[in-house]
Amino acid sequence: MTVISNTAPAPFQTVSAVDAAEAYLRREVLSGRFEAGQRIKEAPLAASLRISRHTLRSAFARLESVGLLAYRENRGWSVPVLDRAEYEDILVLRGSLESTAYRLIKERAVTPGDRIQEALQRVLDVTDDVPWPDRLELDCALHQALVDLAGSRRLSQAFEALMIEFRLCRLQSLEWLETVSLDHWKKLHSDLVEGVKHPDASVDVEGHFLANPWRDAPGEQETETADG
Repeated sequence: MTVISNTAPAPFQTVSAVDAAEAYLRREVLSGRFEAGQRIKEAPLAASLRISRHTLRSAFARLESVGLLAYRENRGWSVPVLDRAEYEDILVLRGSLESTAYRLIKERAVTPGDRIQEALQRVLDVTDDVPWPDRLELDCALHQALVDLAGSRRLSQAFEALMIEFRLCRLQSLEWLETVSLDHWKKLHSDLVEGVKHPDASVDVEGHFLANPWRDAPGEQETETADG
């Protein structure tokens, strides 16, 4: 007797060439291996990745839609150079989204769980040899986990999209970031999580994420709020 199962197998997960190229390019941009303003030449890059230029352009277009690449006539593709006005505009939206999330967390009396603690621990485990692009990835993962705690899908999605450009901003101010000591950077995040766990604690939660390289002079981050 043949028994036919009513349970369908899980679908196979496939990754298209465009998906793979997009993921690769995203890593390259957010690691700083593509310098801001540097022209990215299509033909040699497509050849090195063993994909068509059409596929590469599709991946470029996806990254353009999230602010990681820009296209200019007669010049082609490059990582955008974000100036002071754009940087500060991103900080305005970040402040609005993140402060809203923290207000909701407080109003709903949500307690940070294992995900928050694990994200914080990855920050605390960073050593001096870990480069800033990798630190920024951990930094943003912790902040995303905290925003997700608010329980708003749209808020989380908006914040995740914004933090892509935010990381690019921070990569373009590495000289400023490098003035922040590792111990101070870790303490800022420990204090942030403590402030979310205990809203009545004397921690400037909302001021934590507004550090600005044009406002905060190098060397002043030890006394003011600075964040990756």
